[in-house]
Amino acid sequence: MAMCQACDTGRLAISTTKTPTVPGNARVHNSQLAATASTGNFKLAQVGVTTSETERTYAAEDAFELDMPTRTLSIDEANNWLAIIAEAEGVDSPLVFKSTLSKNYDALALPADWCIAVRESRATQLLLLHEMAHLLCANKNHGTEFRTELIRLVRRYISFPHAAALHKTFADSNLEVVSLSAT
Repeated sequence: MAMCQACDTGRLAISTTKTPTVPGNARVHNSQLAATASTGNFKLAQVGVTTSETERTYAAEDAFELDMPTRTLSIDEANNWLAIIAEAEGVDSPLVFKSTLSKNYDALALPADWCIAVRESRATQLLLLHEMAHLLCANKNHGTEFRTELIRLVRRYISFPHAAALHKTFADSNLEVVSLSAT
């Protein structure tokens, strides 16, 4: 797995805002610059989803986390847990590392380097699955595909009641999601 120097050192300095993103190597000509990392030359640009949809997605996740908190994991526990999930999903395990992030972000998925930067030494399972969903989705914004993938991950790796509650929270916030299917 190719890893950027920033991921190896855990010293990634990022200045950014909460906006949907695409990898820096994508062709984006008329989008606003949303984030630039000082190490590794990461550039992410805003595309494809309205800010209000992104903000409503974040607000729904925050409300869900208040009602049904998920476990908080250390960096080592997070790496071990995501390694199990990655193996079950048939993908490489992302590296989780602590980094200096903008106050607007608790974490940031870096798809080009398959790693997840977190601001604090401990992260909730929901936050980790949120970032994992970004890594797994073809469309990197906070739209329907992302929310559906997040619910699927929560169902499989946390619990069905958590997934049902998150689905309901998104639906109650008028955020589109694909219905939960019986398995």
